Amino acid sequence: MPVNLPKEARVKYQKVLEAKTKEEKLRALQEYLSSIPKHKGTENLVAQVRHQIATLRKEIEKEKELKRRITTGPSFNVKKEGDLQYVLVGFTKSGKSILLNKLTGAKSEYGERPFITTMPIAGTLNYKGVLIQLVDTPSLMEGNEDWNNIIFSLIRSADGLVLVLDGSKNIKEQYSKLKEMLRENGVIIGSRRFHIKVYKSPLKKLKVILNGEIIGATENDIYKLLNDYKFRDIVVEFHGKATLEEFETTLISNVITKPAVILINNANVKEENYDFDGLEYINIYSLDSLDKEEVGRKIFESSGMIRVYTKEPNEDNPSNKPLVVKKGTTAIEVAEKIHKDLARLFKYARVWGKSVNYPGEKVGAKHVLEDGDIIEIRA
Repeated sequence: MPVNLPKEARVKYQKVLEAKTKEEKLRALQEYLSSIPKHKGTENLVAQVRHQIATLRKEIEKEKELKRRITTGPSFNVKKEGDLQYVLVGFTKSGKSILLNKLTGAKSEYGERPFITTMPIAGTLNYKGVLIQLVDTPSLMEGNEDWNNIIFSLIRSADGLVLVLDGSKNIKEQYSKLKEMLRENGVIIGSRRFHIKVYKSPLKKLKVILNGEIIGATENDIYKLLNDYKFRDIVVEFHGKATLEEFETTLISNVITKPAVILINNANVKEENYDFDGLEYINIYSLDSLDKEEVGRKIFESSGMIRVYTKEPNEDNPSNKPLVVKKGTTAIEVAEKIHKDLARLFKYARVWGKSVNYPGEKVGAKHVLEDGDIIEIRA
């Protein structure tokens, strides 16, 4: 059964959304928490709201210190370049910096001393025309929330994560600690049946994009739920399969899901099989054995994206550089990505690749493309 919060709780949640300062948001969250009925069906939601309150309190208490650090020191923001941005995450001396250098040719400093990396360093890995920006981050510190909060701002804005584990230490323990720290900061990794992405609508209206199934609910039910919370001018993308309760709880509790892969640096010569909640991992026995293409492939496959090559009518060869788009992208969506006029004048397309029955098959606007397809759009 869905959470089905009473009207009073939904009204109070709207005040959380409307809060303009941290202090206002804290008061609104406290009122919202008091209005949530306490029973088994709301346990997860209550836990998430309590965590938000605790985190916000700490942020307010140290706001002046954090503001001084951010405004007087160098920026931790890393402008995304290329097609995907994946952040390297791990504890000190796990090997993030040396792996970044080996994979991308960057020059991130490393050595025997712990916590050498104090600023993010970026480099680019080219996987079959897909430009993957890898960002080496300062190492996470257990118990140092001020420091970790700055790193988590990078984590939350990235397309995905590369968890770097030290194979000479307890691998399962490192993974469990990283996973828990991520979860406590509203980031979920591992095997998950669904994820939700919310962003501002360019058309200034509420829109739902369903790529999957909300069990026992229709699209109208979802719009009603969003309208009850007074969501406006946003796009809500849903991928996967979930109950309406799971959808609602995830949507309003500020939890995000990040794709991730794991690199085990200094892996033991005797390869072990690990259970990382369904995440793909690579054992790196030595830097000389590091396979850039395998790393690129694992990252790209985790991202949920595909490569689509465009071809001009009457040309023999497609473009060398692929468009990197989401799985499930249609022919008309590719046209929109190229130019809005091309989409407006779209007549049909011809496609070569896995999504068609024969090379050059004529398809319509709603034809779903697959990785490696070549598309020629006719307008």
